Amino acid sequence: MTLIWFIIVLGVIVFIHELGHFLVAKWCGVYVDCFSLGFGPRLLWLKVGETEYRVSLIPLGGYVRMAGQFDVPEEYDKESADRYKDVPAFRRYDKQTIPKRMAIIVAGPLMNLVFALPVAFALLVLGTPEAITTDATTIGAVVPGGPAAEAGLESGDKILSVNDVPVKTWQNLTQELRFRLGEETEVKYLRMGKEFSVVLTPKIDHEKSYMGIGIDKIELAQVAAINSNTPASKSNLQVGDVIDKIIGISTVDLSLSEIKDYLRNNPGMSIVLGVKRYPEIRYFSESNTYEFVKFPLTIERAGKFKYIDVAEYDGSSIILCDESAPENFPVKSLDKIIEINGEKVSSGTVNEKIYGLPEGKATVNIERIEGKIVKKLFTTNVVLTVVNSGRIGTSLIPAQQIVKRRVWPALLASPETAYNEFLGVLHVLRMLIQKKLGLKSLAGPVGIARITGDAARAGASALLFITLMLTVNLGILNLLPLPVLDGGHVVLLCAESIYRKPLPIKFVLWYQKIGFTFLMLLMVYVLYNDVISWIIDSDKLGLLLGKFL
Repeated sequence: MTLIWFIIVLGVIVFIHELGHFLVAKWCGVYVDCFSLGFGPRLLWLKVGETEYRVSLIPLGGYVRMAGQFDVPEEYDKESADRYKDVPAFRRYDKQTIPKRMAIIVAGPLMNLVFALPVAFALLVLGTPEAITTDATTIGAVVPGGPAAEAGLESGDKILSVNDVPVKTWQNLTQELRFRLGEETEVKYLRMGKEFSVVLTPKIDHEKSYMGIGIDKIELAQVAAINSNTPASKSNLQVGDVIDKIIGISTVDLSLSEIKDYLRNNPGMSIVLGVKRYPEIRYFSESNTYEFVKFPLTIERAGKFKYIDVAEYDGSSIILCDESAPENFPVKSLDKIIEINGEKVSSGTVNEKIYGLPEGKATVNIERIEGKIVKKLFTTNVVLTVVNSGRIGTSLIPAQQIVKRRVWPALLASPETAYNEFLGVLHVLRMLIQKKLGLKSLAGPVGIARITGDAARAGASALLFITLMLTVNLGILNLLPLPVLDGGHVVLLCAESIYRKPLPIKFVLWYQKIGFTFLMLLMVYVLYNDVISWIIDSDKLGLLLGKFL
């Protein structure tokens, strides 16, 4: 399905790109004999008039073949020269005026950028999941050792502006900080009703996985699932409810991590949950409303392995170690649980088994995969400590809500949405040129396919967002002044307008060869990184290699 969705999304974007070249070429009267989606041998084709429309085998691009347009001069391409020998001069691409040729070349990338508008419109109408927050720019957590921590920012501080640019949403805040990577930046914030300012330098920290100053937003706790025969199931709590208060314990909204910690640390305690019940969908222009409900219940005792949580993923029970786990802890994150006290456990039943364990020790058989690329599988027994914990029988996730726009507001907002994505791509290019981002951050065909597959599994909104990102990327990247790309052809046309006659054949050949070699080397490098990342992320591929190497 990942491959199918990748072909569909890429096919649509490439079709739009080539359609731009095709329509303007036809408008200029140029002879077009082939419009192809993909390269290589044709799979499907239909000839209408002088043009053959085809779908070809390799779905990594496409082309519009015109009389008089050659990647190398006609003298070096006798096959193409013979194909168009009967086409009159006024219908050849190379006989058109420079403005017309420029229009044909630029039409493809511009069509991709224009296509961003209907994609952005569809995304806004369909709606996107957005965090439910009590205060959009209040810091929920600070990464230890990051710029924010070193500057003295704390959880609860409300960010007001970045370099005097007011920020009203977390997205605005992170965008402004990322635009200033490596630059001294003034951040104004509110603490205890007083305004302060601090100067710090946003950065990229790959080890701690952040880009900016090392802060996270407040995440409220939302009920994602309710287990049967638990305090939650007996209290009329509903999936989608946002738990943000424990009545009598705190008067302020509690974060997801604070709610989890309190429930775990207080088994047997009778509490009253303060719950906000929001509508599943709201419209952007409307204020958010909710019903406040109180639910009394008693936190039940449950067993828990010290220092770890267990998550169900892809049919397996995966161990996730706490940061507080000692260095010599016998299990690692991503180990899989196979048996507990000699009894085999299946996915979906592991946590229930753990909840029923008495306080003390338990023998756990785990399955571990070692190695990044060439991976080996082995099993071992470990002894873990079972501690008393509390639970109410819910699965809690960061609170979110689908936010939509009505048709007219979406039409008005779609240019800004597309423009913001445009600015984001330009910003990434600037960081690459300034060496603030390395080439390893680039994704090739394999990486894009994986991203597209993940988006398709996440839903229509995520898939539309990836389509928006890819069409803007293709539009901008094709305008770069590199040989073989559309921007490279624009450079040649500009040079021809200055030279006032066709450019020397040797120069064109040199230009095309240099550009093609550069792009092929870049593609090989990016494809290599894609494949290595894929193998590292895929246990199945790594284990397959481990059998043979």
